Amino acid sequence: IRDEYDRADALRRLAPHLPEILLKKALEAAQAIQEERYRANALCSIASHLPEILPEALKAALAIRNEYDRANALCSIASHLPEILPEALKAALAIQDEKYRADALRQIASHLPEILPEALKAARAIQDEKYRADALRQIASHLPEILPEALEAALAIRNEYDRADALRRLAPHLPEILLKKALEAARAKQDQQYRALSLCSIAPHLPEILPEVLEAARAIQPEFICVLFLSLIASHLPEILPEALEAALAIQNEYYRASAISEILPPLPETLLKKALEALLAIQSEPLRAEAFSGLLPQLKLSYFNFSLWKEILNLLAHRTRKDLLKDISALSPVIIALGGKEALAATARAIQEVGRQWT
Repeated sequence: IRDEYDRADALRRLAPHLPEILLKKALEAAQAIQEERYRANALCSIASHLPEILPEALKAALAIRNEYDRANALCSIASHLPEILPEALKAALAIQDEKYRADALRQIASHLPEILPEALKAARAIQDEKYRADALRQIASHLPEILPEALEAALAIRNEYDRADALRRLAPHLPEILLKKALEAARAKQDQQYRALSLCSIAPHLPEILPEVLEAARAIQPEFICVLFLSLIASHLPEILPEALEAALAIQNEYYRASAISEILPPLPETLLKKALEALLAIQSEPLRAEAFSGLLPQLKLSYFNFSLWKEILNLLAHRTRKDLLKDISALSPVIIALGGKEALAATARAIQEVGRQWT
């Protein structure tokens, strides 16, 4: 991978799965990264599995010039080297940007609870109401006694979308008494979409309001947004899945129809899944059809696949980007094994490697 950020990210994702001999090869690749931030991140990821390189990872982290990135790297290393927590704290306190400083302090506080008051002070000092509410929410996971303050901060956000989003993030942490206060605020919203978004966030924790949420979702226009809300509600009320699918199929615009079908979140029962597949195969635009089909792959049972469907799916997915196609092939690994055995999967891996060599 030529892009250093992507190479560092690939090493980070691979590291947990590598045996020691390959970890050492990954280490060499990480050491060759020129950009200090990406090199430090890659080294931190590998150090979790090769503790002997922690000093090298620490040195790389300390060399990062960007104060926020340096503090983040130190926080990552601190989970393996607790003795450097004071150094990480010093780096966090030196951050000029108030949001980043609060975020870094919060991360350190998860390892060093005694600095929670300092992290809370930094969060309260944030001028931007959205960032202040988010910082308080994250600290509240360690200091539940500030949940009322975190809710007040969320409700004080003037922008309706940001306020609805803050409520969505905070709702899972609220006790019932605060959930009811959040519910009052959600019901008072004027915008239909933001009201529905807030109600959807609260409903999993106050199931008795699901009928109210469903009514709010049905009233939403345009159709695509309505389907998104119906699919969210269906994860708690599976009986409305047919309604969600019918609403998706009724969308006239092909792009939104394809997106809506693939966005229906809960696993569709077999009868509905067949209907969804038929609708996707009827979409005229091949790239759109491929993207929507990719979203359904995790729901497809092995019993659905035969060689004819397999060929059709591969031809469809070929319209996606290389990166997305590789993800799709990975998701289809069980199908490849079912149709051709492990030898077919090994042959697929070899073919990918050969094509990769040709790209470079």
